[in-house]
Amino acid sequence: MKFIENYIRKQKKKSFWAWVGDIVFAILLIGMLIPSTRTPIMVFVKEITMFAPSVSVEDNYGQLTTQDYLWKLKDTDGQTFNLNDFKDKPLFINFWATWCPPCIAEMPAIERLYQEYGDEVHFLLVSYEEQAITKNFLKEKSLNIKTYQMISKEPEVFLSSSIPITFIVSKNGALIVKKTGSNKWDSDSVKELLDELISEKPN
Repeated sequence: MKFIENYIRKQKKKSFWAWVGDIVFAILLIGMLIPSTRTPIMVFVKEITMFAPSVSVEDNYGQLTTQDYLWKLKDTDGQTFNLNDFKDKPLFINFWATWCPPCIAEMPAIERLYQEYGDEVHFLLVSYEEQAITKNFLKEKSLNIKTYQMISKEPEVFLSSSIPITFIVSKNGALIVKKTGSNKWDSDSVKELLDELISEKPN
């Protein structure tokens, strides 16, 4: 009985904003239990907690080989490519899926970066899903960036057990960025890195 009395006393002492916080928390908790609202809530939380990734032109996570550049992809128009077709510019490669909340959360930032650098950087959003699924998803979200489907196994240098994962590759095939999880890709640090890679002369 004393426990209940103490609890009631504490509740009465709560400020207005403490009550608001409790209500918001309860709504989020209930929303997480409902399948139709779980993903939007997870995406929202990821969006407000995203940070700019730490990147540097000095970083190097490996080097693409001649064999790696033979990796084949297909776009939503059914055209096939391999990485050799994109060697003239830096590469921004993102592995994602429509069912992945962290992937969805970082999409608007990737779209904004694409709108700014799409003529100077090749953006390859790669999914394991069917093109009809990814194409419809991007249309629903009003995203104009292209998505690709793999038609040959990804190079070992891009292998990962989790998504989203993002790679930035220089014109010379150096793997400069390798980041998992959702990130704020339209940050100043990323733009500065891309500017350096764009000005870099290929070997």
